[in-house]
Amino acid sequence: MAFNATWFPGPEAVAGMQQLGSARELAALVIYLDPDSLAIMPPTDPADWPRFIGLLHQLRDGAAELADHLDRTGVPGPGGE
Repeated sequence: MAFNATWFPGPEAVAGMQQLGSARELAALVIYLDPDSLAIMPPTDPADWPRFIGLLHQLRDGAAELADHLDRTGVPGPGGE
C-alpha cells in the first residue's frame, strides 16, 4: 500500500532518535514537525533490521544532500531570489 504525505515544518520543528520504553533496542526516528509528528519505527523482526538500517542511511544522506543544495541555493526573501 502506497502512502504519500506532505508536511511543512513549523518554527519549533525538530528531529532525532527517541528511546521507546525500557528496552535498549526499542527506538524510533521521530520528526516533530510542529504541530504534527512522524515516527519511523524499526521492523519488529530483527532479521529485517539490516534493510531498515540501509533506509535510515539513505534518509541521512538524502537530508544532507538537500541541506547542501539549499545552502548553495541561498535563502529566498527580500533581496534574495
